[in-house]
This record gives sequence, C-alpha cells and structure tokens, in this order.
Amino acid sequence: MAKEKYTKEQKKIIRKFRALAVKAFAAVMLIGCVMGFLFFFRPSTSQVEKRKLTEFPKFTVSSFLDGSFFSQVSLWYSDTFPMRDTLIAADKKVKDLYGIESSTMMVGGHEQGDAIPIAGEKKEEKTADKKDKETEGSIQKEENQEPVTAPDSQEMEAEIQNQIQQGLYVKDGAAYSVYYFNQGAAETYTDALNQAAEELDGIANVYSLLVPNNSGAMLPEKELKGLGGSDQEQAISYYYSLYDKVIPVKTIETLREHNDEYLYFRTDHHWTQLGAYYVYENFCKEKGFEPHKLSEFEKMSFEPFLGTFYTELQNQDMAKNPDRVDAYVPMGTNDMTYWNTDGSKQEWHVIEDVSTWDQSSGYYCYIGGDKPMSIIENPEIQDGSSCIVLKESYGNCFVPFLVDHYQTVYVVDFRYADVNLVDYVKEKKIQDVLIMNNITIIGSDNVANKIAGLL
Repeated sequence: MAKEKYTKEQKKIIRKFRALAVKAFAAVMLIGCVMGFLFFFRPSTSQVEKRKLTEFPKFTVSSFLDGSFFSQVSLWYSDTFPMRDTLIAADKKVKDLYGIESSTMMVGGHEQGDAIPIAGEKKEEKTADKKDKETEGSIQKEENQEPVTAPDSQEMEAEIQNQIQQGLYVKDGAAYSVYYFNQGAAETYTDALNQAAEELDGIANVYSLLVPNNSGAMLPEKELKGLGGSDQEQAISYYYSLYDKVIPVKTIETLREHNDEYLYFRTDHHWTQLGAYYVYENFCKEKGFEPHKLSEFEKMSFEPFLGTFYTELQNQDMAKNPDRVDAYVPMGTNDMTYWNTDGSKQEWHVIEDVSTWDQSSGYYCYIGGDKPMSIIENPEIQDGSSCIVLKESYGNCFVPFLVDHYQTVYVVDFRYADVNLVDYVKEKKIQDVLIMNNITIIGSDNVANKIAGLL
C-alpha cells in the first residue's frame, strides 16, 4: 500500500490555508466592489498621470437615445476609480518584485507607422487635386462639407499621454519616445494651417514649428533605426513640403547639431528651455529679429525634477539621476494673465518660482502650465506688435523668449480653447501666428481634427 503524501495534520493545515485564501480573495473583491460604488469619493485629477480625469457627463435626451451617454459614463467610471494613484503605484511595486530592472529596455512600441511620402511629391498631387476641386465648384463643397469633430479635452489629453508613451526606449536612466507617422493626420493638420494662412494672407504671417521627440533629436541614427518607428526628420520635412503660405521654422536639424547638450529631460517627455532656445533663434532668423543671448536673462533652476516618464515607469535609475529645470525670466516683464477652463481670471508670472512645489512640478514654472488662454503685456514695448501662439505643453517653455520682442503675446492651448483663431487674429489685429506642436502629439487624427476646428 502506497504511503500517503500528507499526514492528516498536514491536510488539515492545507485546508485551513485554502479557506483563508478564499476568504482573503473574497474580501479583496468585496472591497473593490464597494470602492467601485463610491460615486461621491472619486478623484478629479491624477497626480501620477498629471491630468484631469474624465468628468461625469451631462445628461441629454439625444445622448441617451444614441447610447453615447452610457459610453461616457463607462469612461468616467473606469477613469476615476477611487484610490487610482495609490493602486497604480502598488501595481508598479508588485511588478518590481518580478526581477531586477534592466537599465536598457523597450516598453510598449512595436507599432507600424504609415509610409512617409517623399517631400514635394505629395504636394504636387495636392495642388492638382485642389485645381480639380475648384473646377467642381467651391460653393457645392462648402454646402456638403461635414463639420470637423474631435473628442472633449479630457479624452484627448488621455489619448495624447498614451501616444507619447506608447513606445518608450529606456536607456541609462533616460526614456525616449518612439515616433509613428500618420498620413491622414498629417494631411488634416497641414490643410488646416494652409487654410488659415490663406485667410490671413496680407493680415498676419503664419509660422509652423514642429518639434521632434527626444529620440529623433538625441539618439544616434543607428540606434534610432534599431527602435523601429518612423523617421522624424523625414516626417517634419514632409509636413513642411505641404505648406503653401505657411512659413516653416527649422527644428530637428538644429537640435541634432546640439544634441551633446541638455536639450531634453531624461525623466519627462518635454524638451528643456535650452532646446527651445535654439529653435527660438531659428524663428528670429525667419522673422528678422535679433535673438537675445541666454546670458542676458535672469536664470532660475528647480531640482530635483522627475517627470512623466518616471511617473509611468518608476525607474530607479531615473530616481537616482533626476532632472533639473532651468528657466529664463523675460527682461521686459514677468507678469501675465491667464484664464482657467471655468472662465476665471488669474494673475500669474511668466516664470513662476516652483521651488517649494513637489518634484514632479518643475515644468509648471513656465506660463502657469496648460491654460486655455493667456496674455502677456510687455510695458517696455509700445509699437502695437503682437503674436499669438497655438500650442500644447511643448510651447510653454518657448513662449517666454517671445515676450521681449512683442508688446502683446497671446497664448492658446488647443486642448482647452474654444475659439476661432483666424477670427481672433483679425479682431485683435495680431501680426504673427505661431503654431507650435510636438510631432507625436499632432500625429493623431483626433488632435489634428481639434486643431483644424480652431483654424
């Protein structure tokens, strides 16, 4: 007779542990369910993801009948789960127990971008198509044209964050975004800028500044090609080739020339103000301004800074080597005014002292962060000059350099604004329009549609 594997006493202990495990699992599920039903204790913002979470949708009869109301409720429910940030951090700690974190790794990625046409070729096709459409009758086109639609700001902000972090190459305590070209978004974006430039012809100059991801500017070409993705220099060249009366400003070539300098953060997806400075010099060359030297500005520094990449990855190499945020204060004025999404007005500073803020807030020192509308008046200039910057967060550290060249600088963040930019330029008699965006952020159909809707 075969000897039993466990004694009666051992079996009794095993049964107790199994029962305890079942009860513990049931308790966790019960707590999760209770938390899920805490409708009035849900977060409105995420410090980990640095964004506003989805708001509970307004009920309308039309949204109820077409089912969109329930889809929006589902999005709100999943996006505002109680203790969201705590659970995300706990999940990361559990994952860290799997093994030793590699200093070089790929997170996500392996997407497939569209093939990038050769710069110039598509423009010839678009010109021919444009002539054909004109012969068909522009009146009929206007009558049949569908309005441009885009998601609300919370949905779009979440999509942008996913785009930026959908493919990350982590190396020696720094993360690099991989870029994927989107043909449809490129055409929507460039068509919108061309239309704005056409409508403002003789009224205002329209400039386009497309900023590459850190990978396209900072990594050696051989290493960059090994990551897959799309060629950012080729993509920016293609975008610029589609412009008619839009004035392109050189970016990636200049940044690559200086990529032995501190142009991008290691732990965050933004560029530094030094990177923005080199593109500012290129804009001044196009505009005919004499750029100010960095040594002329008062400099403020904030450290340590651990940005969005660190928040997402919780990489210990990043934690050991945090970033530093350098900020250059305009000479003419450091005062500005911005308006919040609820319409309230706030007096602020172009460069705000954030030295007492938490270590993830360094980039908020520039123009108060992401606001629907901001205005900066320089009392040292009284010639009536003005510009408007249509941007996302990449434009925040660029704007301060413009203050000493214009009497008035208007700033619009396309994610939160609801204004017809062309009409606004005409109304305020603005001379220069700067449309500044990161190439990954505009590589979304939704984002391109949103910008087109404002133009």
